[in-house]
Amino acid sequence: MDKMMNDYLNKIDRYLRPMAASERADIINEIKSEMIELQTQASLSDEQILERLGNPKELARAYLGESIAKSNTFSLRRFGAVAAFYSLAGFTGMFVLPFCSVLAVGLIFSGIIAPIAGIIEFLGFIVGVEIPFVSFQLGTYTAPPYIALPLSVFFGIILFLAGKGVWKIMIKYIQAVSLGKRKLQQ
Repeated sequence: MDKMMNDYLNKIDRYLRPMAASERADIINEIKSEMIELQTQASLSDEQILERLGNPKELARAYLGESIAKSNTFSLRRFGAVAAFYSLAGFTGMFVLPFCSVLAVGLIFSGIIAPIAGIIEFLGFIVGVEIPFVSFQLGTYTAPPYIALPLSVFFGIILFLAGKGVWKIMIKYIQAVSLGKRKLQQ
């Protein structure tokens, strides 16, 4: 067997580490005999054999899934991992998801409203109508209408981008929790 085939078998062995050594050895021997059979009977090249077997991680994952499905024994370690994952995901989910979703929507909405308010104030200035509830105020400074428009557009863009950033953080959090759940199920 050449180096490429041995590397493939070593990768599978590494991915099967959660299993008992005897089970791993049986699986490696089974795959090795399959490789030899494909070489001799089907006259396939090493590359064709590895292509037929597929990604070593996926193949190992299939064997691991089968092993877990067959196992009916209770494992305190597995129970602890499941309990810790769902406790952490549930606790952080109660705070992270609502906070991020409300903050993201609020920032995006403010980012859209700010330039509209600046345009309304500027149009009121052009027409000569003072609109008392629309103004750009930063602390004690109140900007005149001709400066309020570019400032409101600038801050609107910043608020909108901040809202999109918070939204992306929330999506990354959801993806991380989903990935953790998938890993736990394997």
